[in-house]
Amino acid sequence: MNFKTQEITKYFRSAVAAQSNKEIVFKDNPFQMVEAAELLQGRINPQATQELFAEANRKNSGHEDEDESKKKAKEKSLLNIIICAKAIKTIFEANEKVQDEIDQLTGVYFIPALLKLNGALSFDGEDRKLPWFPREFLHPMVEPKLAIGTTGAVDDFMSNQVDQVIKIKAWPEYVKFFKNFYEKVTESQFDQNTIRNLDEKEPYFELENNVYVFLDKTVFTTFHIMNLYNDLQKDEQFKALYDNFVSLQIPETSPLVQNTWAQMKAHCGQMGGEYPLSPSQREAVNHFNSMSEAEIVAVNGPPGTGKTTLLQSIVADMYVKRALHKERAPVIVASSTNNQAVTNIIASFGNIKKIGLANLEERWIEGVDSFAVYFPAASKKKEAESKGYQYTDQKGGFFVAKIEDKDNLIKSKLKLIEGCNKYFGSAYKDIDACQSRLHEELKFLNNKKETLLELVQEASELGLNGEPLDDCICNFENQIKCQQGMVEHIHRRVEEWEACFKRIPLIYRLLRFIKAFAKKIQTEFRLFINEDEQGFLSVSMSLDEIKEKYSYKSEEHKKILTELKKNKKKLEQLKIRYDHELEQLKHHNVSLYKKEESKYLLDSDYVNDLLDTKVRYVEFWLAVHYFECRWVLEEDRPVGKQAGMTFESVLDKFYHRLSMVAPCLVMTFFALPKHFRAYGDQKHFYLFNFIDLLIVDEAGQVSPEIAAGAFSLAKKAIVVGDIHQIEPIWAVNGALDKALAVSNRVIPSLKEFELLARTELNCSSSSVMKVAAKCCKYKKFEERGLFLSEHRRCYDEIIDYSNKLVYEGNLQPMRGEGKRDPKLPFMQWPQMGHMQIESEYSVRRSSSRLNLTEAKQIAAWLEANYACIVNAYPDEIRENLLGIITPFKAQVQAIRAELKKVLPVYHSKINIGTVHTFQGAERRVIILSTVYGNRDGCYFIDANNSLMNVAVSRAKDYFFVFGDIGCLQGPPRSASGMLRGFIEANAVR
Repeated sequence: MNFKTQEITKYFRSAVAAQSNKEIVFKDNPFQMVEAAELLQGRINPQATQELFAEANRKNSGHEDEDESKKKAKEKSLLNIIICAKAIKTIFEANEKVQDEIDQLTGVYFIPALLKLNGALSFDGEDRKLPWFPREFLHPMVEPKLAIGTTGAVDDFMSNQVDQVIKIKAWPEYVKFFKNFYEKVTESQFDQNTIRNLDEKEPYFELENNVYVFLDKTVFTTFHIMNLYNDLQKDEQFKALYDNFVSLQIPETSPLVQNTWAQMKAHCGQMGGEYPLSPSQREAVNHFNSMSEAEIVAVNGPPGTGKTTLLQSIVADMYVKRALHKERAPVIVASSTNNQAVTNIIASFGNIKKIGLANLEERWIEGVDSFAVYFPAASKKKEAESKGYQYTDQKGGFFVAKIEDKDNLIKSKLKLIEGCNKYFGSAYKDIDACQSRLHEELKFLNNKKETLLELVQEASELGLNGEPLDDCICNFENQIKCQQGMVEHIHRRVEEWEACFKRIPLIYRLLRFIKAFAKKIQTEFRLFINEDEQGFLSVSMSLDEIKEKYSYKSEEHKKILTELKKNKKKLEQLKIRYDHELEQLKHHNVSLYKKEESKYLLDSDYVNDLLDTKVRYVEFWLAVHYFECRWVLEEDRPVGKQAGMTFESVLDKFYHRLSMVAPCLVMTFFALPKHFRAYGDQKHFYLFNFIDLLIVDEAGQVSPEIAAGAFSLAKKAIVVGDIHQIEPIWAVNGALDKALAVSNRVIPSLKEFELLARTELNCSSSSVMKVAAKCCKYKKFEERGLFLSEHRRCYDEIIDYSNKLVYEGNLQPMRGEGKRDPKLPFMQWPQMGHMQIESEYSVRRSSSRLNLTEAKQIAAWLEANYACIVNAYPDEIRENLLGIITPFKAQVQAIRAELKKVLPVYHSKINIGTVHTFQGAERRVIILSTVYGNRDGCYFIDANNSLMNVAVSRAKDYFFVFGDIGCLQGPPRSASGMLRGFIEANAVR
């Protein structure tokens, strides 16, 4: 590990360690109450200390391996704790809370620290966790819970205190630091029991007298990532992919990989057989097939452009290639940070639509019904079970334990032989014979794919120009006849000239050297020459010269004729060979063409598309059953007591064996390091450079420090996401980020932070998608990385908004205009429309806003139209029909309450929430409740273009804005101004 890589590793580790800067909810977390004096003196009372250590031991006992926190608790007798130094006091009058918008015990200022077994407090100089105010209590914010300061004040203080943080050693120095920080931000005295309030009529809140101590739960949620960073700092193995990810160098761009014949041949597997890849998906697969070790390819995938299909194709392609070469199944890990993104992958890999290929599209082993296996956190296992996911853990429990059961293996052997014989019409008696036949069939189909592409290439070189092969042969025949006619015409014309010459009196011919006689011959020639000959004959020529001219013409046409005949013969032979290949494919249950008239359309893109759905799809299923054979034959199965162990050799077998039956292993970045941590030589260590392919999904929502470590465990990576959708929830603010970068010597001073910002290697404004784009050597449009262009989710009128707002017109709408859709002929709804609901101001409720008139109007409209919408989509699940998006939680509750009144039976089928709750979802109809009145402005809509991009692109068929259009006050190119332009003339009735 080079110097700069090591420093960035420390910096990322520090950023992960600083992930506690959110509000801690008292009712959800056990705490100990102590006196404020104990905090300032630096020693907690024995009873509270004892309780905290007991709770930590209970927490640690739930983990399967010994982490750094446990070592601290056991060996050093240290605990990571968080002290809530300031909490709003709950005021009661007549047994009623006066401030009902504030939870009982609402902490507003938190101080991380280390607690010793004797109760002594100390500053965590190693991780440099610093005090914080929860972001939701600071301006600016769409929906602040309280307003005790500004983010600007926080940033200013942290920026000016970087040097002081490094110097903190003793507890009194830390006390001075956190008191000063509090007073600068809140403009309130630390020793007083009141704190100013920026947003309310009352100028201050009263504070509790006591201090509250919690265990630092981030130690438990991120400790696997922390452990990995700890090892990365010590391990000296070369980790090329990780080095690439954290490099400060931006590579030179390379030309895009073209869709050449070689690339078409290299593409071997498709997981879906219903549709071929789109051009931009194919482009991404081609770049994947051109990847070298340690390479990162970034794929920008806007909504509705087929990111899932692309990932399935990449997994299938890699899986088939390994089967063709009789290699071990690839270890492919798909990961993200949020559970929704991870479970979306699980669901899609378990829902491959069948196209009717006999029994080939069925699993020939027992207990497996998906191509993905989930590695959930302990808290998510019940959910995984309830949803029917295939889930397991590093020790091979649950799904793996069930399928590895001896009885299941015996049943699987019988089922596999039966399935193989049924498909091939054979009578094999053992698995070895089935495995051999499946591999032969796989090789046969792959060879046929390559042969067909070679024939299409030959045809293209013979000048088909998009014409069907038989039409082209017919054209050649016509051209041959034409050329033959030309040759015959030349012969006839020469004879005619000879006859003309003979008709001229002999005396003229003999004395043609005399000018008078020559003129008479020229007169005859002038009368005989025709229009076609004007360009190459002249009356002054002799007969021999005329014949010479025609001889050249004859030779020219004969050459063309020879070439035409040769090419026609080649095409006829090619047609015979092509027919032979198609016939052979038919004998192997593959019909390339459905319609006879398109049989000889040997256009490269057309045939390549057919190969996706007809050959590559079959190749994938043959590879599935081939690997099932190897699995049933117990390849890489742990022997005896090895099962469930985490020795390196056992994990190597475990993951490769599991990948035979489910080639995509799915886990969050928080859990990923744990699953590739092995044990040997009396110590734990990580399987660096082990994963064949790391797939990062929804990478635009992943902060770099969370995922970076995982790149050290892999050989290459495909990163898919969209920087124009919702950004990560960053754990550190800009000022703290700068402080961490300086204190870990990534940059020499704050002025150089721009370098990290330029390379996207920062933890306060970047994402894995941005870092991957920096690492990617390809650039399709203005932003680095590839780009999925073809959008199929929304009608053109809807996605046009997103296309103009953030995608610079690079999306290609493929669905068409909605007005042509006959589903709702009785409703004259625009695809993007507006219902005007007059209001000057929204109503402030606590820290939120609502507009009750708007909520009632939405409910009334749905009461009138819900049945029509349901009837228009008889085959659609009701939960997929309607979604209501609004910026404020108070409005969510108001709309929900109104819907309960008018649609008591169906209100639960209508999703209502903020934009964040709809990330990754889609609905037929989306309603946006703006809430703001025409004098409020519309901070939410113009705060971030990504929010409106996500909101609008959730709507497949209709996007309606309910509210006062006067709130959309931004300039024409802003999110609100553009939205107004799209909806203003389209009233919704």
